Amino acid sequence: MKMKIEVSRRSFMMSALAAGAFPYIGCTSAPKCPDGKVRLACVGIGQQAWNDIKAFEATGLATIAALCDTDLDGKQCAAALKKYPAAPRFRDFRKMLDAMDGKIDAVAVMNPDFSHFPALMAAMKRGLPVFSEKPLAHTFEECELLMAAAKKYGVATQMGNQGHSGNNYHQFKHYVETGVLDVSKLTRLCAHMNNGRRWHKWNGKVSAFPTGEQMPKGLDWDTWLGTAAHHDYSKDYVQGEWRSWFDFGNGCLGDWGAHTMDTMHRFFDLGLPTEVQIKDVQGWNPFVFPMQDTLIFKFGAKGRRPALDLEWYEGVKNLPQLPKGHRFVDWGQDIPAAKGSTADKARKLNPGKFFGFADGTFWQGGSHGAAIFRCDGEKAPEYPKPGSNHYANFLLAVMGKEQTRSPFSVSGPLSEVFCLGCIAQRLNRSFKFDPATKTVVGDDEANALLKGSKGTPRKGWEEFYKV
Repeated sequence: MKMKIEVSRRSFMMSALAAGAFPYIGCTSAPKCPDGKVRLACVGIGQQAWNDIKAFEATGLATIAALCDTDLDGKQCAAALKKYPAAPRFRDFRKMLDAMDGKIDAVAVMNPDFSHFPALMAAMKRGLPVFSEKPLAHTFEECELLMAAAKKYGVATQMGNQGHSGNNYHQFKHYVETGVLDVSKLTRLCAHMNNGRRWHKWNGKVSAFPTGEQMPKGLDWDTWLGTAAHHDYSKDYVQGEWRSWFDFGNGCLGDWGAHTMDTMHRFFDLGLPTEVQIKDVQGWNPFVFPMQDTLIFKFGAKGRRPALDLEWYEGVKNLPQLPKGHRFVDWGQDIPAAKGSTADKARKLNPGKFFGFADGTFWQGGSHGAAIFRCDGEKAPEYPKPGSNHYANFLLAVMGKEQTRSPFSVSGPLSEVFCLGCIAQRLNRSFKFDPATKTVVGDDEANALLKGSKGTPRKGWEEFYKV
């Protein structure tokens, strides 16, 4: 008796590409945009994804061509579904990519941290430019693979740290290039985020994963889990709660580090650390992020820049020692407030950064695109003003008119720093790291976590880990 074997087009394409049967040469020129706009497919359409979708459309450069969300019946998706009633709808990005083959020019991946990776890989293997919400991926290995895929397929890539196209970006770039910020005299780097976070409601007292619950109607839980190890559905995982759990999120560091550390990491050419230290930990447990901790990322000397420590402070009462002249930074219009937070003017601290030099001068800034300024009050030099915003920059890059400002080659190493910090938080211990071999030194458990939690990738999702 002959056995009938059915092979989906997607499975065939992924297997063939992985095997090198017909290597895909990614687009190196502008894709065809029939109406002069980028036909954009959206993976994730609720919460922050909805803000992203509105921002893409506001540029006037995009047409929302497809909507994909594992929970289309959820109320968080209602606004997007109402706004774009004619856009095809999907719960599984794989089915969307199959059905929309030749009908889309780029893909925006705006689902939870841990599920960016497979959608990005699948799209790039089809030669499609991709935009990813931050952080780039959930694990160090996934960041490595995404950078390799971007290089292999030659597509435009952008991570959604929106301030990397604002005043902060243009100041840093101009000031370092012209010597206003002399990297050879840097002495201190610090970033901080001291507002309350989702997991603080548990006060660190989590001793097990949530008990399984009845799933909402219409939720594609298997696709929501993606490459992650299996967990039974719980309301404590969805609607942004995934960020609390080591198995799914990258905590405060992955959420806000991308908006406070990014320009220091890029323009001070930090790369990967040689050591990650953790201290002042409160509320540690092996399931969700601690109530507070301080991370010290130690970076070796490079070129004219000396060896440096980058300090990261999180937790409501875990405040850094502020430099003389430090001032309160109010929220800018393009800077969203942290969930559940209010600006603390008495403490004069909001999510942001500061850095100092050997002559005693300090600069400080807020988050996202907020401009930096000198703590001594001396007027900052002029700098080139921002042009296209982060969303327009990506769409123009898809059209071949600009280069993205936060491509995976830049945002990948930054996200890897976050992934290393999350490992220290998860294990509640410090470790040394070898940037040359990209391995943790003398700590097998930490080294294993470079690939992710036990049980990942889940069976059936291994194909995405082949470039």
